[in-house]
Amino acid sequence: MTDISTTLTDIDFLQEKLDFSEINPVDFENLVFHLLDEMGFSNLVWRKGGEGNSATDGGRDLEGTFWTISPALSKEEKYWFEVKYRTNQLEKTQVQSTVLNAAGNNSKDNVVIITNKTISNPTLDWIKEFQSTNKRPNIMVWQGHDLELLLRKSPRTLAKFLPSSLAFSGRCKVIESKFLNLMLLPAGGELDELWNRREEYQDESFLTFAAVIAEVEYGDVIHRPWGMELDKLRLFTVVVTGMLNVFPFVFKCSSLNREQTIIIDGLSYLVQCLLIRCGSELASNVLFDPEQYSESEREIPDELKVRRYEPIFNALYHDLGVYCSSKYCSKLHHMTPDEKPDYFLRFVESSNQPKLDDRFLIMNSIKDECKLGLVSVNKYCPLGETDELPNSFETLHEKLEFARKVIERRAGEAIENA
Repeated sequence: MTDISTTLTDIDFLQEKLDFSEINPVDFENLVFHLLDEMGFSNLVWRKGGEGNSATDGGRDLEGTFWTISPALSKEEKYWFEVKYRTNQLEKTQVQSTVLNAAGNNSKDNVVIITNKTISNPTLDWIKEFQSTNKRPNIMVWQGHDLELLLRKSPRTLAKFLPSSLAFSGRCKVIESKFLNLMLLPAGGELDELWNRREEYQDESFLTFAAVIAEVEYGDVIHRPWGMELDKLRLFTVVVTGMLNVFPFVFKCSSLNREQTIIIDGLSYLVQCLLIRCGSELASNVLFDPEQYSESEREIPDELKVRRYEPIFNALYHDLGVYCSSKYCSKLHHMTPDEKPDYFLRFVESSNQPKLDDRFLIMNSIKDECKLGLVSVNKYCPLGETDELPNSFETLHEKLEFARKVIERRAGEAIENA
């Protein structure tokens, strides 16, 4: 999955102009660093002055490189950035000093002067005149209004340093961008706001998907039951979106060293909600062949379809098996190591801690009765048959229909026993 660009429009802002007075000189330097990184510059290195002296008053602040790729030519250019935080207009003498110093260094391809304020027209005219007789380095100026335009296209940086400038729609775009590009989930106040205002972004499937898997990962799907509160069409659309992007999401997580289980566990929860609300046939179709509900004309071989839904199906059946068998079921039982560690292990160094045992034993009886009445005495419970992965639509449908019945009956019991 390639990085996805997000552009903020006027409606995403609470005010027409960004107020750079909200941040101090050090934060402004960091804003520029994050902005350049989000814009695609690489090998960024700070070049500070002496101890206790920020380089914002002169000298070389940042250096970096940028690759320009075209059909005819690909080249790497060096950039030198000088960050000038001011309370008033940037002085002409400071600009002249920067430009003249840069002219004496042949290793500089491009020099960019960045300020939160403005530069006078006479100063800009001086730069043009200098550039007409000195082709290297290329001199550029980013004034406050230029930064605003760049920040509108760099929502993660804007949200980090000037969050008060964003409306709810803008914050949503930032959350979606962080998820799609960095596999970062909304948390804390972000997740609270997404739940409370979930009706305001009905058509944003990726954003809804990110919110749901965040809730599954570290929230509370009992008190905030996303999968049961979303309307059926939106739930269906979100599950289709998730299934279509299983491979890209997993590859992205792997490249960023993120846990892939957040995607699998989130989809397992969503599919179970789709099962109970829309039936096993639709859920099976979405799990097996989500492409039929998209505009894409690509066809996926059945082998890849099975590999795609395998971890979601396994997670779904594992969770149902563990929690269904815990309801005093004599037909199926999961035996796991004690989940609560020994109290006194907190006084042992990490190097001497025992390894965690995540193995479990499944006891599946052919003699005992199913408490729910779904499995006859002479058969094993399907929830305990971990080696039998359904490899066709028909067998997947059969397995999911059984799962639907389990969820339906156990949920009914939960209501009665509450």
